[in-house]
Amino acid sequence: MDTQIMLKQMCTNDINESDIKAICKSRGFPVKEATSRDVFENFFISTIGIKEVLNSLTHEEVVFLHLLNKINKKVSIKYFERLYGSAKPAKGYYYGTFNQRYNETFKKVKNNLVRKGVLIIIEQEERPYFSSTKLERLRFSFPLEFGVFLPPIVKASKFNKAGNFKRKVLRDKLQEIIGGKQKPSLLSNQRSFRLTIKDGNLSIGDEKFRASRLLKWQRACWHASVEANTEMQSGDMTPIEVTLYALSQLRKHEWLPADSLTVMLKIFTGETADHPCEQICEVGWEWGCLKKVVVDGKVYYRLPEDSLEYTTSSSPGQYLQVEPDGTVALDLMTIPYSVLEVLASVAILDVHDSNLQATASLIKIGNAFTTVQKESVFAWLKKNSSGFNTAIEMAEKRWGKQMIHENLMIARVKDLSLKVQIEKSYAGLQSLVSLPDDHIAFPCDLLPAIQKLVEKSGHVVNKARNE
Repeated sequence: MDTQIMLKQMCTNDINESDIKAICKSRGFPVKEATSRDVFENFFISTIGIKEVLNSLTHEEVVFLHLLNKINKKVSIKYFERLYGSAKPAKGYYYGTFNQRYNETFKKVKNNLVRKGVLIIIEQEERPYFSSTKLERLRFSFPLEFGVFLPPIVKASKFNKAGNFKRKVLRDKLQEIIGGKQKPSLLSNQRSFRLTIKDGNLSIGDEKFRASRLLKWQRACWHASVEANTEMQSGDMTPIEVTLYALSQLRKHEWLPADSLTVMLKIFTGETADHPCEQICEVGWEWGCLKKVVVDGKVYYRLPEDSLEYTTSSSPGQYLQVEPDGTVALDLMTIPYSVLEVLASVAILDVHDSNLQATASLIKIGNAFTTVQKESVFAWLKKNSSGFNTAIEMAEKRWGKQMIHENLMIARVKDLSLKVQIEKSYAGLQSLVSLPDDHIAFPCDLLPAIQKLVEKSGHVVNKARNE
C-alpha cells in the first residue's frame, strides 16, 4: 500500500476531529484546514512545518524515524517497543493481553508522533478466521517525503585531521596470493575469501577476483571478531551494519565517538542489551575498516574515504615491471586494487620465486576488451610490454569480425509453413530467434523438441557436418 492510499484512508476513516486539530496546530496549518478532510490530506503530505516538528523530537525519536525511513515499510505497534518500551514486569515475561501490554506504548506514539503530523496511521482489515483487536490491526508509516528533513542520526564532532588508518590489512591479504602469512581471523569459513590462482585465474573464494570482495572479507572478519550477538530479529540490522550505516552519514571532517552509537544500536537492532560500542569500533579499526583519531583523550571514528584506491605510485611503471620476455611482474604492496582487477581479467597469472607475474592472454583480452580498453593501465601495457602489445593488437584486428556463441544452434528451415509452425510453437520464448535467409537460432536444449516437431510434420532433419 503506497503513501497516498494510506494517507487517504487515514484522513477518511482513521483519525478524528481532535487528531486533525492537533496535527494542524503542530504543523502550523491554517485553522480552516481542519474543517475539510480533503484539503487537510493535501496539506499533510506537504513540507509545511515538517522540519520544525522533526527538530522538536527527542534524539531517540529521531533515530527511530531514521530507521522507518530506511526500511520504508509500515509497522505495527509492537515495532515501537524498542522506542517507548511496553508494559511488562522487571522480571519474567508479561502474560497480559496484547492491549494491556501495548496500550501505554500506543498513547506515546499517538501523542508524540501521530498528533505531531509525522506518521500516517491506518487500521488494516481483519484477516478471515483470525480474531484481533483494533490495536493489533493498526499500522504506521513514515512518509519518504519527510526523510530529507530529519535531523542528523548521530551527533558528530568536526576535526580537520587525517586520522589513523591501517591500510596494511588489505595489502597483507594480497600476500596470500604468493603464500604470505595471514593475520589470524575468527571467520568460520576462511575458504570463501581465500585468494588463489588456478589455471592462471585469480579467484577470491569461489568467485573471480574483484576489489570489492576484499572489502567484504574485511567486514566479515570484523563481524567474526566482535563478540556480540548477531542473531537479530527478522529484518533488523547487526551491530556492525548499524555502525557502518551511522558512520556513512558523516560529512567531510566529521568524526563520531563510539558512545554516540548507543541509542542507534538499541533502536536499529531491536535489542535491549547494552552493546560494546568501544569494542565494535576498535575492532573495526584493527581490521582496517575504520579510521580513528584521538582528541583531548577521547577516541573518534569515521569511514576511510579511499580504502580501495590508495597507492603511493602515480605511474604503472612504479608497480609493474616488464621482463625481457614481455611478462609483467606485479608489486602487491603498491599496485592499486582496481589495476590488479584489470590484470586478472586480461592476463594469465602465475607465482614465480614468490613474485606474481602476468602474461598476456589473447582469449581474456578478447572477452574483456570492451570493459578494459579505456583503462590507463591497458594502454600502458600495450606500449611497454611486447607480449601485451602483440596480443592487444591481434584482439583489436579481430574485434567485431567474429561472433562466438556458446550453447547455440542454427537451423535453416526452407519450408515457410514449417518455419511459421516452429515460431508459433515457441512464440512465448525469447530464446528462439528468427534470422534472415530462412534461418532460426535456439539453445541446444531445445533441439530434441524442435526435432520432434519437424519429424511429426513429415519433414526430415539434415545435420551439417564440420569440414
